[in-house]
Amino acid sequence: MYLLDTDHLSVLERGGAPAQRLRQRLQTIAPDNVAATIVSYEEQTRGWLAYIAKARSREEQVTAYTYLQRPLQVFCSARRL
Repeated sequence: MYLLDTDHLSVLERGGAPAQRLRQRLQTIAPDNVAATIVSYEEQTRGWLAYIAKARSREEQVTAYTYLQRPLQVFCSARRL
C-alpha cells in the first residue's frame, strides 16, 4: 500500500516536472494500492481557506475557491484511509 501524504498531493496539484515524475511512478502501481487520508484533505482545505480569508479581490477569491475545490474532487475520486 502506498499512502500519498499532503506533500504528494500538493506536488500533483501544482503540476510541472515533479508532478510528471510522481505520476509516472504512480502509473507503475496498481490503483488499489494507492490511497490518501482525510488528514491530507483537511490540511489542504485549511490552507486554501486561509488563502481565501486573506484574498483582497474577488478575482483572488474566485481563484482560491477553484483551488479549494480541487482537493475535494481528488479526495472523492481517490481511495481513502
